[in-house]
Amino acid sequence: MNEAPSSNYKGFDIYPLVYKTETRREWYERRPDRAYNISVVICEEGMDPTADAAQVFPLLAEQWDSIGNAKRAAILGGQGIIDTFATRRTRR
Repeated sequence: MNEAPSSNYKGFDIYPLVYKTETRREWYERRPDRAYNISVVICEEGMDPTADAAQVFPLLAEQWDSIGNAKRAAILGGQGIIDTFATRRTRR
């Protein structure tokens, strides 16, 4: 994980995590050269991302064919998670 967050959003730091994965497919299916899965670490801005208060969220939507696309998707997914929690907090 990078030392600096890839994005700051509404008072939170977002750290994308990208994992290379092997896809299970039948022999006749097209296979991509590379496939990546993503997760995101979210913590309060300025906080150590390895601290207990930081949370890891797996983003299971799909696999990505490049690291850049995977990182961008992780950041957008992290922003969506933050928006969801912010909406829940304001409703209480």
